[in-house]
Amino acid sequence: MPELPEVETYTRYFAKHALHQRIARIDVRDERILADIRKETFVRKLKGREFTEARRHGKHLFANAEKAWLHLHFGMTGDLAYYHDPADEPRFAKVILHFDGGGRLAFADMRLFGLANLVDSPDDFIRERGLGVDPLDRSFTFARFAQLLEGRRGAIKSLLMTQEIIAGLGNLYVDEILFQSSIHPRRAIDRLRDADKRALFTSMRRILRTAIERDLPPRALFHHRDTESRCPKCGGTIRRMVVFGRTTYYCAAHQR
Repeated sequence: MPELPEVETYTRYFAKHALHQRIARIDVRDERILADIRKETFVRKLKGREFTEARRHGKHLFANAEKAWLHLHFGMTGDLAYYHDPADEPRFAKVILHFDGGGRLAFADMRLFGLANLVDSPDDFIRERGLGVDPLDRSFTFARFAQLLEGRRGAIKSLLMTQEIIAGLGNLYVDEILFQSSIHPRRAIDRLRDADKRALFTSMRRILRTAIERDLPPRALFHHRDTESRCPKCGGTIRRMVVFGRTTYYCAAHQR
């Protein structure tokens, strides 16, 4: 499932290929992708307009089309593809934006877990859905992170994956953050020391930024997510268990 780094990449891709082009036509190939908006309304509010900016919050992409914002969520298999030749159309294209000049942007989704929608304001959407802070937002300081942990109980992995607390993190990156911080996924939040909290915050920001700008390095857990493989940091054994209903990988030696 696309997590924050992948959606940031999609947002940059959208900005590169779709901004400042007039939308000449919209093809909706499967109305189920539109969630709670009618096809006719979706087409009417986008046709003839231009996208002027693209932004992301957590796993959500928003693009300003003058008086309406396009909202994309990628679910498990959502993808974007910009092309000119109809032969290059993605197999599972659900919505295709046709621009003046012949360019096309397809939102594809094989499993239909994603959605395309229109919202009046990203800020209103974030507030109404109760989404938490984006971990790469400038306002997300260590002090704010520590405040989010204050008074909470339960496993730290559960908190990091809760979108209403921190928006954008999923199973893969939470495992990586905990691995790089040497913290066990089931460590109780109220048992974290100040040094643990600082390690989590620092690892979170570094890992997300690294994943956006380039691939995670060979010593990352990302490349060793297999039971009984050796930990690339300490040589311990990589183990698997279930936390928060999700398959979780960790090093049995250095994650305490």
